[in-house]
Amino acid sequence: MRKISTLIFVTVIFSSFMWGCTGGTMIDKLVSARKTKVPVERPTKSKPEMTVEEAYKLQGELVEKLIRRYDDTVIGYKLSPKTIKDPTNPDKMIPVYGYLFESMKVPSGTALKKAAFIDLHLENEVAFIIGQDIPPDRIKTPVDLKQYVKEVVAAIELPEIRYSGSIDDVTGIDLIVDNVVASKIILGESKTTMDIDADLIKIKMMKDGVVINEGVSTLVEGSPWNSLFWLVKELEKKGQALKAGEIIFTGGIAKFMDGTPGSYEATYDGLGNITLKVEE
Repeated sequence: MRKISTLIFVTVIFSSFMWGCTGGTMIDKLVSARKTKVPVERPTKSKPEMTVEEAYKLQGELVEKLIRRYDDTVIGYKLSPKTIKDPTNPDKMIPVYGYLFESMKVPSGTALKKAAFIDLHLENEVAFIIGQDIPPDRIKTPVDLKQYVKEVVAAIELPEIRYSGSIDDVTGIDLIVDNVVASKIILGESKTTMDIDADLIKIKMMKDGVVINEGVSTLVEGSPWNSLFWLVKELEKKGQALKAGEIIFTGGIAKFMDGTPGSYEATYDGLGNITLKVEE
């Protein structure tokens, strides 16, 4: 696990130079919003021409400040599938990624106060735990990744939209800047890749006994392995690689659900259940 990477540090320095006081003020507000619960104006509202590269540079600044302010540790990555247009192919939608921190983990069965979030949501996911450092240059296809993954895990992500205004106005660029709105995560039961097929996991989410989400893991980029492959190759472009022990949330299955008060239970074929409560 890592406290800070050299790439993030370099990104922060470059980003601060590029954006000066304006960028710093926006990032500082996003850092503070995690405690004050005061929503922040979307970056693209004042800079609609912001590029993907600029957004990731600002994300790096945010991640660095969160690590330093809260003495936190990066434990992995989260992906949001088909979120932005591919800069090299505008007809294709590609994922975006953010970082997961140790402080984000909460156990199954936990009770969360809705008031502790600006705008809480839920997603059912399949996660991977990396078993060995992944050498990106040796990964030519998603199949090549299987020997490096230790476990497949049932998971729920609880993203928090921290931007003011309508969620419909939030762009993929805005998501990147705020670390893809990562907030809390729940890890359920896990099995090795020999014991379960990550492509055949059906999920069902119930709220107060009523089904609110159903799907199968292949709804994520056609396969969670495709999602992981994209991340490996994207990080390779930036001189980074996945390390043993890191957790990868591969993307939401089916619906992006509002985190309204109630009792939730998610069932994952072969991986048991995850429960949580959202209270007023």
